[in-house]
Amino acid sequence: MTPSKKKREEAPAEAGNEAERDDAAAPGPDAGEGAGETTAAAATVPAEELDAVKRERDEFLDLAKRARADYANLVRRSEDQRKAARLEAESRMALDMISVLDDLERALVHAKEATDAEAIIDGISLVRDKFLATLARYGVKPIEAEGAQFDHNLHHAVAEQKTDEVPAGTVVSVTQTGYTAADRLLRPALVVVARPAEEEAAESGSCEGGDIGS
Repeated sequence: MTPSKKKREEAPAEAGNEAERDDAAAPGPDAGEGAGETTAAAATVPAEELDAVKRERDEFLDLAKRARADYANLVRRSEDQRKAARLEAESRMALDMISVLDDLERALVHAKEATDAEAIIDGISLVRDKFLATLARYGVKPIEAEGAQFDHNLHHAVAEQKTDEVPAGTVVSVTQTGYTAADRLLRPALVVVARPAEEEAAESGSCEGGDIGS
């Protein structure tokens, strides 16, 4: 058998095999109907589930929007209440200060007419006491520093005084009163602190001994 004849015989055989494969792959007449039913069912069920998911999503979005709006309103109300409370407190304090100022003005008028210095001093002392009482109502209190042990949290030393009458570190005098507000330091008291007098004597003795030794 010649090669050309052999090729001619193999070609129809291959063509027949391809035709058989195409017939096997092609769906039959009943296959189309089954596929259509499956596709329709698949399209119907997910659509219902999708609608339910969308409704649930919309509900959550609505709740989130309401919660955000409620929070914004709460913040705004809290800020308004805070401002109102601060203004109310400032107004009360201002009125109390004005009341003290009224007393001070009356004391000045009285001082111009009075000839007794003691009466003037008494009037000013009364105004001072009222002013301190007004500050105390708002939690502002003077620091009682004189005679106390020096405390760097409350006092600021401006000078030292050599003395043996009180222990070292004791506040001997106050040059400016300090104040606290609700246990918070407004300003420290400016104080003079005691220093042992014997320290100076010891320093002088050491210097003299040095001179003698030299």
